[in-house]
Amino acid sequence: MLQSSYQDDDDPALRIAFDFDGVLADDAAERIYQTGGLDQFQQHEATNVVTPLDPGPLRNFLAGINRIQRQAEDRIRVSVVTARSAPAHERAINSLKAWGLTVNDAFFLGGLKKAPILDVLKPHIFFDDQRGHLIQTVPCVHIPFGVTNEKSPATE
Repeated sequence: MLQSSYQDDDDPALRIAFDFDGVLADDAAERIYQTGGLDQFQQHEATNVVTPLDPGPLRNFLAGINRIQRQAEDRIRVSVVTARSAPAHERAINSLKAWGLTVNDAFFLGGLKKAPILDVLKPHIFFDDQRGHLIQTVPCVHIPFGVTNEKSPATE
């Protein structure tokens, strides 16, 4: 069971959580998953493990948070909570490193639900590009970016 000091209501740290694909990174990998399935996605990510993904809509926001973190010490905690799992997690880590960004925690869930992790982390805000990943127990922001938010002609 995941246990954390985040549950302490007296914890003064600002806690921010991000999904990865379609939020911090562009949705190129998500597009491959959507069109080719999990096997094609895993192969693509393994082949491109050292090639950083292009930045997504909140990459620069995280860069700004990192600048504040350098001054604020332990007052801000940043987590990535993503459906990625091994071996695709390596590309996410390599992308963050290539962009010069850091996070305090990274959860690679392999398709497991995000809600149990978010319920323990208790972020003050969570950013995700998929409405289905937003939960009512923590403040969430939908990032309307990428393939999961494109309207098909049948739904317009």
